[in-house]
Amino acid sequence: MSAHESASVAFREQPISQLLVKLATRCNIECSYCYWFRDAAVYDKPKLMSADVMHQLLQRVEQHVARYGLVDFPIVLHGGEPLLWGVENFHRFAEACEAISSRTGCEIPLAVTTNGLLIDHEWLDCFEQRNIAVAISLDGPAHVHDLHRRTFQGTGTHAAVERAARMLLSRDIRVIALAVCNPSYPPKQYVDFFDQCGITHFDIMIPDATVDDSPPSIATFYKGLLDLWLEANRDRPTVDIRIIGDMMTALLGNNSPTEGVGHNPVELCTVMTDGSVEAHDVLRIAGDGSTRATFNIFEHAIDEIRNEPHWKAARDASINLCEKCQQCKFMNACGGGYLPHRYSRQNGYDNPSVYCDDLYAMFENMESVIEKQVYVSKPSGERVNLPDALHAPV
Repeated sequence: MSAHESASVAFREQPISQLLVKLATRCNIECSYCYWFRDAAVYDKPKLMSADVMHQLLQRVEQHVARYGLVDFPIVLHGGEPLLWGVENFHRFAEACEAISSRTGCEIPLAVTTNGLLIDHEWLDCFEQRNIAVAISLDGPAHVHDLHRRTFQGTGTHAAVERAARMLLSRDIRVIALAVCNPSYPPKQYVDFFDQCGITHFDIMIPDATVDDSPPSIATFYKGLLDLWLEANRDRPTVDIRIIGDMMTALLGNNSPTEGVGHNPVELCTVMTDGSVEAHDVLRIAGDGSTRATFNIFEHAIDEIRNEPHWKAARDASINLCEKCQQCKFMNACGGGYLPHRYSRQNGYDNPSVYCDDLYAMFENMESVIEKQVYVSKPSGERVNLPDALHAPV
């Protein structure tokens, strides 16, 4: 049995460890780079999750955590724009998860990813009372954010989103800002903006693209971002930039906490508004019907998704890398890059990432930084002197 086959068997024995739950299939703004609406099949789904689907989902969650004796089972509430589901539904869902935790002893951390436009004091109360972490989509300063994140009338949304971010920070709510890299602008503009807002935990994500696209180079942007991260954390850890921390963690031989970095299987399971179960929703960038599956929570337990052909194909593709990736010295740290970035109409996922050259340059630059930070301490041997922010929780 090959190493890949052995790893595949071992991975298959693990339960689904996280859910992405689609509460809404529509959105209240129109982002030009959104992967969600690249797949017209989303319009075939109900606009909002019904009470019947929610109740069935909660039953399946309790069955799943009890069957495997899980100590935690994170759930990410997503869309479209998930806040369209309504604050009362959020309360009901969170309260039910708290009850499941009480009965099973399994923690069910809840997080929501939102564009922030609907956030008001009622939502703040909900997030705070129910301990719901919030990821808010905020592409840095206004002149960058408003290029892509606009209303259906064509106006920018930055002012409203920045206001929502500041409201979140004023309360006892765990907050991360999610930006998408625009390499036409220097990373310092992003970092300075987040600093001015008081946001110390953020991500600047690689733009979604497939091998059939021709995205601009990003290596120079992320080299600059790494320099800023090192400078910000020179004396003590104050700024956590998720993509930098994840890549550094992977280079040091540890498992990255997110699926876009490292040679690990993508075990994520997505539940749609009608109760159907799919693989990772971002794979929709491959086009119409690319994530469509035949399983649903009314007829199947959560873990049965492992037998669904489309889910299994995506999961297997996440660890079965193309020949070029297998020969690369950064294979374990990179893992071939983010799975959807490896897709092409001709070869499916059997390609290097469309950002392959950029990723190699990024890891090579980080490797040189790590080598400068490593020194030998005679009593205890090798020690890595990197900012503590590298190990900050996501």
